[in-house]
Formats: sequence, C-alpha cells, structure tokens
Amino acid sequence: MNDLWRNLPYTPHVGQAEIHAADARFKLAVAGARFGKSLSGAREMLRDTICGNGRGWVVAPLYALVRPEFSYLAHDAAALAQLRTVRTGGRDGYSRLTTCCGGEILGLSAHSPFSLLGEELDWLILCEAAHLEREAWERYLRPRLGTRLGRMVASSTPRGGNWMHELYVRATDGRDWARFHYATWDNPGITPQEIEAARRALPADVFDEQYGGQFMPLSGRVFPEFCVATHTGRLEAPPGCRVTRGIDFGFTNPMAVVWVAEDGDGRLLVLREFYRAGMIVEQAAAEIARIDEELRAEGLVIGMGYADPSGPAHIATLCENGLPTARAAGGVAHGIDLVRAALKTRPDGTPGLRIDSGCANLIREMEAYSWHEGDAENEKQPDKRRDHAVDALRYAVAGLRHGVRVRVSNPA
Repeated sequence: MNDLWRNLPYTPHVGQAEIHAADARFKLAVAGARFGKSLSGAREMLRDTICGNGRGWVVAPLYALVRPEFSYLAHDAAALAQLRTVRTGGRDGYSRLTTCCGGEILGLSAHSPFSLLGEELDWLILCEAAHLEREAWERYLRPRLGTRLGRMVASSTPRGGNWMHELYVRATDGRDWARFHYATWDNPGITPQEIEAARRALPADVFDEQYGGQFMPLSGRVFPEFCVATHTGRLEAPPGCRVTRGIDFGFTNPMAVVWVAEDGDGRLLVLREFYRAGMIVEQAAAEIARIDEELRAEGLVIGMGYADPSGPAHIATLCENGLPTARAAGGVAHGIDLVRAALKTRPDGTPGLRIDSGCANLIREMEAYSWHEGDAENEKQPDKRRDHAVDALRYAVAGLRHGVRVRVSNPA
C-alpha cells in the first residue's frame, strides 16, 4: 500500500496509519468530524479497487454522502492510470467506476435497502455508517460479503447508542474485526483554536459526540461519565483478587448477573455477565456456578453475592444451591452514586471501573440508562426498561463498598 500512496501522494496521519496497519477483515472507525475518515476509508480499499477484477460498493444513507469516498477512489485510480471509465448518474454525481483490470465500483444509496440485494462483493465501504438503518447492514449488506470473504471498512461519527454502537461493542474478535476510536483533534490538520471555538459554542453532549467521537445516545443519561472507549476493553484480573456477584432476578425480563473483581489498587473490573430470560432460579444457579468455576480456574476467589432485596425466596434458593448471597444494601439513588463515583478518572489517569468488552448487555444498558423525561430534579427516577444488568452492577458495587459479611441462609 505504501508504494501506491507514494505515487498519489498520501501520507496518513497517526490515526489513519493505525487503521491501515490492522490485519482484519472488518474495520470500524468511529471518529469525530473532520478526522479524515472518508479519505482513509477510500485509501484502505484502493488496492482492492485497482488490482484484479473484483466488485466493490460504496454505500451511504444518501447519494450525497457517497461522493467523498467515491471521488477519492476515482481520483486515485485515474492518477495511477488504472481508471477506464466513470459513468455518472443520479442527481448527486458518480455512480459507477470501472478499472483497466475489469474491476467495478458502484456508489449506492441505502435509502431503499431492498435495492441492495443480489450481488456478491469483494469489498464494501460504509460511509457515515451510524446513519444507516440496522436492516441495511444485517439483511442486505453483510450477506453480500460471504461468498468471496469480502472485506469491509465502516466509518462514522457516532449517532447515539444505535446499532453501530452495538456493532462497535461486539467488534472484539482480533482475527476478523478491528475497531478504532478517534477524536477530531487526533487529526493534526485541525488547529487547537478551532477545537476550542467549537467547545465553547456547542452543548457539551453535542461537542463530545461530534468532536470527541463519543457515543451519546440520550440526554438525561444516568451515567454521563461512561464512555465505551474509556471504560471497556479486554480485562484480566490479577490472580488472588476477590470476585463479587451482583444479581438482578427476572423471568419474563432477563435475569442478570455480573462478576466484579476488585484489584489491589481498588479498581473495579467487571469480568463476566449472565443475561437470560425464561430461566428459573434453580436453572440459573447451575450457570452461575459454572462461571464461578471458570473464574476460580483463573486464580480468582469467589466471594459473597449481592442480590435484589425484593427477592428473598430467590436469594434463599441461591444459598441452597451453594451460592452464598445476601440482600444488597442501599437504595437506587445511593447505588447509582456509588457506580458514578467508581467511573471517575483516578489520579493516575485510569478509570476506577472498567467493563470487559464481552459484557455487551451491560455496556448497552450503561449507555442507554436514562432518567424519566419530565421528572423534577429532586424526584428523578431511572427508566426501568433498560436496567437489568445495570441493577446487578449496582448491587455488586454497593456490596463491595459496604460489605454485608454475614452469610444469608434464610433471608425470609
């Protein structure tokens, strides 16, 4: 690729170079505006475009959003004397490009996802992917890559906690997936003065989304401190750490369990989650015990569990199945305050609470957990529709901070 870029010329900045260097079939680049996403996405697929007779698509929510990446590909192919034809079409310009080797590139709108059926692809660029509909990716675009094991690069400024955020959370398989997060100021071509002017002019949540590249799904978030890039990752607790379970009961709604370790410096590490509906407590106890054993095999010590205090009979069942469990202490507001305090950055620059990226349900709920609209400032209540794993985390953190040390065998 470097040989191609020297002939353009193209010198990627540090963030763009990291995207290009990753050896992954699927790449997700979430970044603030003007980071250079369109340019890096097009240059990422340049070799696929001009070498061989493959087929690729550049897809965006609207034709107008296709144009930057498509124009870069057309310009680069022409500069390298590999462009055969560019056919214009549609009200927004380019629609088809063919190369001297017989390759074909189409620029398409996903406004009507059904139109994306039919062809197999060697590569795919998603422009402003967060503004695409989930169905466009899952039903119409992802299957196009299967036959030829095609590559994909998706770039976007965040747009709340939508499907792109969920995909970003799940994109942890280093063999097939690579994910990247950058702010606008990671582009050295953007001046500090411009960043500060935007910071002063925009609401904090808008600035954090559009310039910081952070997922900001809802106003009124219960945990505004939480940021996927900062608070999640692949985690391992040092051997010997004590692990606490937080448990929120459910049947129609999911039963949620999280395993939280406290390391020697007081940091909280959420290592695992269990999240399932339609399972009675006796059945769930076997799954909880299985995960306990996996963590013990890693050298960790399983301590007391802390559960929803409104389920005394369920707590008794867990105890009877060899899973020491106590009622969680404190109310909802107090538990939220404890979690928010743990999320804060410590003096060494690291957050006091981190969540393993495999805990997708907890991460999704941390982003979406919000206050009821219209609640008075001193009467706020969180929305109960997205709180199962979050409640489990509250119980675990409250237990760690206040430590109910008496084993409860008959909590009724």
